[in-house]
Order: sequence, then structure tokens, then C-alpha cells
Amino acid sequence: MSNIIRIFISDIRRLATNVVAIVVIMGLTVIPCLYAWFNIFSNWDPYGPEATGKLQVAVATSDSGTDIETYHLNIGSIVIDNLKQNKTIDWKFPKNSNAAIEGVRSGKYYAALIIDKDFSENMISFLGGNPEHPEISYYENEKKNAIAPKITGKVKTTVQEEVNHAFISTLASALVQVSNYAVSTNQKDQLSSTALLRMKQMDQDLTVLTTVLDSYMSLIDSAQSLSDASAAVTQELGQIADSGKTMANQASDSLDSAKDQAEKASDLVSSSLSEIQTEVDGIQSSASQIITIIKSGKTIQSNSAASLITAAEGLRDSVHQTLQTAGYTSDQLKDINEKFDQTIADLKELDQAGDKARDKIEALSDRLTDDFVSVKNGLTSLKGEYENTVSPSLHDTMSSIQKSLDEARDLLNFSDSNISRLSVALSSYPDMMKFGKQGLEASKAEVQELQKKLEDLIADMESLSQNDQYAYLLNLIQTNPELISDFVSSPVSLKTKAEYSVANNGSGTAPFYIILSIWVGAVILIAIIHTKILHPAEFPKLRNYQSYFGRYIIFFLIGQMQTAITVLGAIFYVRIQCHHPVLFYLSCALTSLTFTLLMYSLTYAMGTVGEAVCVVLMVIQVAGSGGTFPIEVLPRPYRVFYRFMPFQYSMNAVRECIGGMHGNNYWTYLLSLLPFIGFSLFLGLILAIPNRKLNALIEKAKEETGVLE
Repeated sequence: MSNIIRIFISDIRRLATNVVAIVVIMGLTVIPCLYAWFNIFSNWDPYGPEATGKLQVAVATSDSGTDIETYHLNIGSIVIDNLKQNKTIDWKFPKNSNAAIEGVRSGKYYAALIIDKDFSENMISFLGGNPEHPEISYYENEKKNAIAPKITGKVKTTVQEEVNHAFISTLASALVQVSNYAVSTNQKDQLSSTALLRMKQMDQDLTVLTTVLDSYMSLIDSAQSLSDASAAVTQELGQIADSGKTMANQASDSLDSAKDQAEKASDLVSSSLSEIQTEVDGIQSSASQIITIIKSGKTIQSNSAASLITAAEGLRDSVHQTLQTAGYTSDQLKDINEKFDQTIADLKELDQAGDKARDKIEALSDRLTDDFVSVKNGLTSLKGEYENTVSPSLHDTMSSIQKSLDEARDLLNFSDSNISRLSVALSSYPDMMKFGKQGLEASKAEVQELQKKLEDLIADMESLSQNDQYAYLLNLIQTNPELISDFVSSPVSLKTKAEYSVANNGSGTAPFYIILSIWVGAVILIAIIHTKILHPAEFPKLRNYQSYFGRYIIFFLIGQMQTAITVLGAIFYVRIQCHHPVLFYLSCALTSLTFTLLMYSLTYAMGTVGEAVCVVLMVIQVAGSGGTFPIEVLPRPYRVFYRFMPFQYSMNAVRECIGGMHGNNYWTYLLSLLPFIGFSLFLGLILAIPNRKLNALIEKAKEETGVLE
């Protein structure tokens, strides 16, 4: 025991006489409490209006609304107006849906809700028997923050509630307004009186309908003679259709022959015009030879151009006869005749040109050149007009006639088919009339049955006006329609009763962060303070247990100081909820003893490996202690480690102090820490002895690296 005290006093003396050591110890006692307090403050009330009211969420509507009779309903606008009064979120209302979506993408908004243009119409689509579910598109920026989307997720519920409330309350309000009709029509008559009047009118209409049905049955009886006369007519129509088809077939054959002749004539005209153009070229060539001879001064024979004149006159007549034979006359035909006449006149002058002056021969040569060009251009134009206009027009005319004949033939065939069907229909008409008469008789029976039920309903309505409960309902609708509207929109109120209520989220997370800060404080201690006695010769006959307990006293005292500062600050500075402050401190003090002893023992027995194990245990317990998420939702490995870690028992004991006690749970949790204390003593007092050589080898290997201490 004396060596334990000596080691403790020696440690205190060394620490007290070293300024740096004092500063380090002060830091060791303060760091854990700051870790706990800051985390509790940051989680104080993240879901409350003051916190969520700073999160920007956009809402945009394109709802064009819809009409219910004379009432215009626009749920999108109603939702926007209601959200402007809601302060739980920093609602933003951009000008359109594109701006809202872009705001989410850029990070300006945490989320956006877009109400479609057909929202109101789809909302009441059930009235038309074809319901369409209205949709609200929800966009959220999950990249911006990991927790914010979970917080803004309540936005979806808020808007959905607003939509439901707006729809139901508006619909109820509209129905109540319609109920004014139930109370009064024309501000005089009650619905019962008006409905009764309508039903009596319907009774009269049903009587008229019965009379009409009787008239139709009489008409069917008289239609039999019409059927007999129609049968004779169908036979005559059949004969007419047969004659028409024979005539159409003959006309079609004649038209085919005419089309062949027209196409041959068209080809002949084009060929003739081409040959005439070739002969014109020959005449022009001969005329040029004569002119060349004259220009050379040689004498030509008399009447040398006469044959050219005769040929030109023949070509003119050929053009005229060819086109007139084809049935073609136009201004171009007259024009080509004039051009031929001019050419013939110039050829005649050439025939008399033997004694003319040379300059006149040049002029005559130029005129003839122009004449032949003009004739050839005229022939080309005439041929083009015939091929492009006259011939296609003739072909189209033939095709149109053929189409008309085909249509006439099809019409006759169709008529023949219809006449056959008409004959069949007329033959079955007596049976149809019989069946129709049976249907009318059945309809009359149904009308009479309906009229009987309507008369019973009229009797019930007449007695309704004397009912006191009905009168009370009408009076309620008339005097307080808002009450009914509010009740229908929110018929059920949810009353929450919290068991072991916690004032705020910060107090709810305090058990986790306070216990975690105690563990962090213990980890810092083993990282800063040596567990091994560096000068064992100062203590004669030093035993393992004396070395173990002598150095642990420093760990224990600093751990308790860390705990005291953390607990007192949480209660009086952070002001967390705590129903049992003394028990709260007791559970934290026992937790500090357990954690410091466990980590001290691991390091004392296993050296550097023990320090690493302490860090690993902290990581596992932070993730799998159930401090932030229920243990049931965590992966299976964490659920397995959960029961073998001290963290959960300390945290649950603190929860009992903050939220309220239940039975002996608090003491059960504290007793659950004792096995960990026993395990720690086993490590330090028993297992540490055989591990000394292994620890020495590890320390030597670290020193040889020149990098690790």
C-alpha cells in the first residue's frame, strides 16, 4: 500500500512543479465538456419552428383551377395563400416552376414543391366518374446537407395537409353554399317543396311517355303494309342495276379503244413536228449555199431557190394539217404560219437576187437567218405546248372519263349489293317489327313500375316536411355553415400524450454526447499520460498491483474532474432537462470510473495495441450504441456488439435521470457496468504480467523506426 501512495504522491509532485504539465492537465479536464456542450447546443431544437423557419423551401403553382357549376375552385392558389401564413418553414414563392427547380439545383432552396396546372381539375375528377389522382412534384437537394432533407421532409406532410384541408373545406363550403338551395329556392320554398314539385312533374311526364309508347306500338301494326309494298320495289331496282352495269362495261371498252387512238395520234404529232424541224434545217442549209455562191460573184441558175420555196410551202401546210388533224388550234399555230410566210417571201426574193448589189445580198442573208431561227423556235414552242399541255390534258380527260365509268360501275355494284341487303332486310322486317313491339311493351311495363315507385317517393317527401329532425338540420345549415365546413375538413383531432416527455431535442441527445465525452476524455488521458512507471527503482520491492493502482489514481481523479465539469455545465449552463441531478452525477461518475479503468487496463496490459483497441471500441460504440438511431435499424454486426459494450448501459442510466425513472431500470443499468470493471481489473492485474515481454518487443521495434515513440 505504501508504494501505491508513494507513486501517487510522486506523480502529483512532478505535475505540480511543471507549468506545462499543469496547463496540459487543465486542458484534459476541459476538452471533454466542450465536446458535450457544443454538440448538445447544436442539436437543441433542429425540428422546431425557430430552426426550420430558416430553411428555404420553394413552392410554385401552375394550377389553372376548375369550375364546379358556378363556383371556381383553385386549390393551388389556396395552398399558396395558406403557406404564406405558415412560419414553420421559410417558404419562398418563385414566379414559376422552372425557377423553383433551378433554385433547388443551385442550392438556393433545400427543396421545392410544384403544383401541376391540372391539379384542381384532377382533384374533383371523381365527380365525373373517372378519377385522376392529383400530384405534387417534390424536389430536394440531398447534396447540400445530409440532415436537412430529413428535416424538410416534414414539408411534404405540411403541404399535403394544407392541400387536403383546402380541398375538403372548400368543397364543404361549396356544398354548404349549395345548401342554401336546400333551405330556400327563390328565398321562399324549401327543398322538400321544390323536390316534391319536380317529382310530381316527373309523374306527369311518365304518364305522357306511356301514351307515346302506345302510339309507337300502333305505328308498328300499320307498318306491315309498307313492308309488302317495298318488297316489290326491290325487284324493279335490281333490274335497273343490271342494265346499268351492262352499259358501264360497254362504255369502258369503247373508252379503252379511244385512249389507244389518242395516244397514237399524240405520238404521231410529236414525230411529225420533229421531222419538219429537220427539213427546215435542210432548207436553211441550201439557202446558205446559194447565198455563198452569190457572194463569191459566180452566176447561179435561174429559179435556183424555187425548190426551196416549194419545200417551205409544203412544210407550212404539213404543220397546219398535222395539228388540225389532232384537233389542236391556237394562236401559236397562226403565229407559225406567219413565220413560214415571211420565210417564203424572203426565199422568193433570194430567187431574184442574181443581179442585186452585194449589200442587199448581206441584208437578205441576215433576214433569212432570222426567219429560219424564228420558224425553228416557233416549231419548238409549238411542240412543247402540245406535249406539255395538249397531250397531258387529253390523257387526263381520258383518265377522268375512265374514273367516272369505274365509279359508276362500283356504284351500280354497291347499289346491287344494297338492293340485295334491302331485300333480305325487308324479308325479315315482319320479325323485327314483332320484336320491336315486344320491346316497347316491356318498356311500357318498366315505365309503369317506375311511376309506381315515384308515387311512393312523393308520399314520403310529403311526410318529410313534417319531420322535426329534418327541420333542425335545415336550421343548422342555415345558421352556421362555417361550423360544418370546419368539421368536415378536420373531423378527427389527434391528441398526443408523451410518456417520459423530453423538453427539447438537445436534452434528448444529451445522454449520448455526455457519455461519449467521458469516453473521449479517457482516450485522451491514455494518449497523454504514461501508464508505465518510468523509474521503478525509486520504489523498493515494487509489485505489479502497486504499479497498477499507483498510476491509475491520476487517471481516476482527472476523469472525475472531467465528469464533474461536464455534468454541472450540462445542468446549469446548457440547462438540459434533468429530473434527478444527483443520480445523474452518480451515473456519470461510475461511467468515468468504468471507462478510465477499462482503457487504462487495456493500455497497461497491452501497450500500444491496447491504445488502438480503445480507439476501435470508441468507433464501434459511437456507431452502434443506439444514441442517434434505434439499435434495431442498425446493421447486424452493431446489434451483436451492442450488448457487450458499456456505452449503452451508461447512456440508458442517464436517460432515466433526464426523462424520468421507470422501476429499477436505473440501478439495473449501473449494475451492468460492474462486469466491465471486473474485466478491467483482470486485464491490469493478471493479463499484464505475461504480456510484458511482448510489450517490450513492440516498444523496441517502435524505437528502432526512429519515427514512432
